Amino acid sequence: MSVLALDIGGTKIAAGIVDGGVATHLAQVPTPSQEGPTAIMDAAWQLADRVRCGADGAPSRLAVASAGVIDPLRGFVTSATDALRDWAGTDLRSGMDARSGLPVSVLNDVHAHTWGEYRHGRGRGHDSMLLIAVGTGIGGGYVVDGQLALGSAYVAGHVGHVDVAAADGIACSCGRTGHLEGVASGTGIEQRFLAATGEPRRGGEVARLATTDEPLSDAARAVITTAGHSLGRAIGGMLNSLDPGLVVLAGSVARAGDLWWDAVHRGVAESAMTIVADTPIVPADLDNAALVGVAAWSNAKEEQK
Repeated sequence: MSVLALDIGGTKIAAGIVDGGVATHLAQVPTPSQEGPTAIMDAAWQLADRVRCGADGAPSRLAVASAGVIDPLRGFVTSATDALRDWAGTDLRSGMDARSGLPVSVLNDVHAHTWGEYRHGRGRGHDSMLLIAVGTGIGGGYVVDGQLALGSAYVAGHVGHVDVAAADGIACSCGRTGHLEGVASGTGIEQRFLAATGEPRRGGEVARLATTDEPLSDAARAVITTAGHSLGRAIGGMLNSLDPGLVVLAGSVARAGDLWWDAVHRGVAESAMTIVADTPIVPADLDNAALVGVAAWSNAKEEQK
């Protein structure tokens, strides 16, 4: 059963038709992120409608993954950063229902990514899985006994906001200090490199510099190593407390190369108890995982009715 799926992020909106774990008729547009909820939902539906009109057959439902803390039961955005202006408090399900005329399901984008990777990617064959998305920020999701954990406040798996020693005193995007995101996210890598060198660089450039003998390469290696090691220490703590069968790392920073991955594994080895220290830690491998995941979530909710 095909589902029309949307992924609303801080920089782009993606859409596609999802059937059997595969997303087709893909399209995307920039998010009008600073124009408010009405403009964002208008842009999302215009894109989705274009995709729908170009597809064979009519999709049965609209499934929406979105940045922000999402209450999938009520369909509301309960909390969000300034990346999407005034997004907190948006009745996303009602807004998209009014535009589409379709039954609408909504879910946090990283929770959707987690569910997609679990159902159709690396998580197949496992009863439990922790996914950590390391990009501009750090998000996550947790599947236990085959069910996506949402949490009482719908932030289950939000690994970016655990304390790590390397981030002591460093401001986090949430307004607190000392959190993993401050040193291990793409933004954290950029800010730590700037603090160390006085030179602004994008995260990908810092990762590239770390593999060279160019000027500033020593600083780049130190920043990338700290980022990976801090994430590894946090993963070790998650292994000790959650005991997932698999950890999947997604996002742009997970493509930072061997130096980063080696540091991740070293941090895990230092932090994880022996009984869980050999838990597989692997890169994500599902294309369009948020679209696939939110569609699978929508199908599962429909089957439960």
